[in-house]
Amino acid sequence: MKLSILATKLNGELVGPDGDTEVAGVSTLQDAQPDQICYFGNRSYRKCLKSTSALAVITSENLESSAANLILVQKPYRAFREALILFRHDTQSGFTGIHPTSVIHPDAVLSADVTVGPNAVIDSCARIDEGTFIGAGSVIGPGVTIGCGCVINPLVSVYHDCVVGSRVIIHSGSVIGSDGFGFIPDPEGHLKIPQNGNVVIEDDVEIGAGCTIDRAVVGSTVIGRFSKLDNLIQIAHNVSVGSSCLIAAQTGIAGSSVIGAGVIFGGQVGTVGHITIGDGAVLAAQSGVTKDVPAGDTVSGYPARSHKQALRMNAAVSDLPDFRKKVLEFMREFSNKEEE
Repeated sequence: MKLSILATKLNGELVGPDGDTEVAGVSTLQDAQPDQICYFGNRSYRKCLKSTSALAVITSENLESSAANLILVQKPYRAFREALILFRHDTQSGFTGIHPTSVIHPDAVLSADVTVGPNAVIDSCARIDEGTFIGAGSVIGPGVTIGCGCVINPLVSVYHDCVVGSRVIIHSGSVIGSDGFGFIPDPEGHLKIPQNGNVVIEDDVEIGAGCTIDRAVVGSTVIGRFSKLDNLIQIAHNVSVGSSCLIAAQTGIAGSSVIGAGVIFGGQVGTVGHITIGDGAVLAAQSGVTKDVPAGDTVSGYPARSHKQALRMNAAVSDLPDFRKKVLEFMREFSNKEEE
């Protein structure tokens, strides 16, 4: 589409002479070609503004740039998102309807417009609602309920009796409802505790690739509405994750923890079990959370503590080599004076 039309679709103001030039796509500041647009919002990339070959830059302020055109908007990253949607390639599967190699139990209930890919399995008494896509090789267990408009990508496993809401996206390799890690230690062989509960994934959740969400011992492990999980995340049995949480990759949440609404986990965060993390808390990357976190707090480090306190402690640790050197010098001087 023409650059001027794109600017209008992004609710932006075009500053520059090339409104009639056709836009071919979206790229980065560094890699954009003369017929592509890009986005500037991170100050770390300011130097790229003067060398970019882009046709236009989406930004919130009138900046100096080697690009001849700017698209000025209030929220550049949101406008960039809209541009990506406009220029997105068709990623839908070429398979429609029920593939002949899929295996669907006669007691399963599928709405008329459900898509089931090659070699997928839908077990007994499963129910899948309108517009949901089940990717190739995925397994939907007995008694599973999946709502409307979901995308279950290839090679996902949803164990028996789990509940998936509407408009949920689950990426490849994720396992929903596997047994939680529950055993009674015994010298003659650890005794497995039956995991009789399920997993409930509420509406509008997205779960990344390679995630594992364990079923509850009793009751439900819950992922709240609008929450987004990155790749390679472990959520243990009977955990409750509130709405609108953001959880980055390689995070592990131990059993029976309660996560409030709007909590943000950095990458590689680990928690002990049976703790409560309050609404709106922020857990910095690689935090080791060993106790409750109050609502709205930001914590970091291991064990996790107030982020400000953790920064002060880290600064003190970095001073230790110099401090040690001074102590050793003082001790030598003191020893020499004693000998005199």
